Amino acid sequence: MQHSYCVDISWADAQPGDLVFYPDNSHVGIVGGRDANGELLIIHCASGYNNVVVTGLEGFTSISRPRYYAE
Repeated sequence: MQHSYCVDISWADAQPGDLVFYPDNSHVGIVGGRDANGELLIIHCASGYNNVVVTGLEGFTSISRPRYYAE
């Protein structure tokens, strides 16, 4: 559902608060910022860690901005 309330953007335009999705929209993360190398940091729940984690783009294939922020 989350993806349907967003506007697709380019990875280069990513800002904190943008949402990232797995290919089948089964998992969503939030862009938290960038690391020292300029790579995106993604905040999401990871069942394997049983917690909220901050990772890179592993598994995420699309990025969108919630329409609320785009208007």
